[in-house]
Amino acid sequence: MSDADVQSRAPWGDLPPETAAVLSTVAEGLRPDVDQIADRMIAAQRAEVNGYYELFDQSLLADARSVSVAVVGMWLDVLASGGRLSDDAIAPVIEGARRRATQGIGLEPLLRAYRVGIRVMWTELIASALWKSSSLDSAMGPLSTGALAFADRVTTAVAAAYLDEVAHLTREREHRRSSLLNVILAGPTSEQHRALADLAEPHCVIVAQVEDGAPLAKLESVGALLERHAGARLWTVRHSSLVAVIFGSQARSILRERLASLPDDGKVIAFGLGNRATSTAETRVSYAEAAEAANAGPALNITSGRVYDYSALAPVLALLRDRDAAQRFAATALEPFAEVLSRRWALSTLDAYLSRGGRTGQMADALGVHANTVKYRMSELSPYLPPDALEGDQAATLLLAIRVHQYLRERT
Repeated sequence: MSDADVQSRAPWGDLPPETAAVLSTVAEGLRPDVDQIADRMIAAQRAEVNGYYELFDQSLLADARSVSVAVVGMWLDVLASGGRLSDDAIAPVIEGARRRATQGIGLEPLLRAYRVGIRVMWTELIASALWKSSSLDSAMGPLSTGALAFADRVTTAVAAAYLDEVAHLTREREHRRSSLLNVILAGPTSEQHRALADLAEPHCVIVAQVEDGAPLAKLESVGALLERHAGARLWTVRHSSLVAVIFGSQARSILRERLASLPDDGKVIAFGLGNRATSTAETRVSYAEAAEAANAGPALNITSGRVYDYSALAPVLALLRDRDAAQRFAATALEPFAEVLSRRWALSTLDAYLSRGGRTGQMADALGVHANTVKYRMSELSPYLPPDALEGDQAATLLLAIRVHQYLRERT
């Protein structure tokens, strides 16, 4: 037998063809249960691995869950194909281990979490009705051996990736900075509060949202960019996002301009900017605000580039927390424009008109069209505009309704 043949064989060795066929059918039939199995893995890890999930906020939990889903999928792939786990297939686990190293999660609890998770995964699979109704009992011995080999392959890859990433964190200060910020966001102890006295200085939190599943190298490059050009002294990574703390009392307009001027190389989808903070407790609030602004901002279709300031979005975000009330409000406020809302340019032009005070040149710049196009569109909209459309309260109400309508349309 050649080396290639050995490498391609399943970790349980050769099974009778009929048994292998049943195993493949069972594995494929269990794919709809992947999310539920991953949730049970997370629950067991939280119960059995002391201190591990105490460091996790909701974003980091979503990150850990995505890796658990990948692990279940990999095991089902091995069961279905009868082949070994390839280097390409294990990539999500390796990337997850690298993120944990950067996030300051310890290697020992990380490996313990994987062992617990894989044990729960195997138990859930063999306890399923589909498995019990199959004829796989005679193969339980070699399959259990295969499960142990799978666990060994995964945990070995996790440890190697983790240690390799730690080796790249050459400056202890950078590693400590990232670890402590994770603790801040998850709720630090009193000792950790004292260790971070600099958070009594005025600061705010920024969340940089990137595309889902972005590799760690991309997240780190965004952190380095914020450190060099925006003055971020603390930053860490989350699943598909980066969290940074910027100190100082500079005007928010200056901070927004600084973020807007960062090179746009397609890495960052949106920057969310939280309100000012002067304590660790307020840091966590600023983080929640920044995350909400980064998540909702792009769906609001506001002509503000990639930067979404929570202080500016707070009214619409508060209204959107009650979706039914928001929908009724938007429908009522925009009812006079019902005849023109179907025209694809209507809402964006009305938004620009209200937010730019009717100034044609600024509207054209915001919309990216010629001034004559703006004039034509306004001639179409004018019959529906109330005479006080640009007055404070009326303009604010219409702008709020437009943004609520756009958000609900994007997220429906």
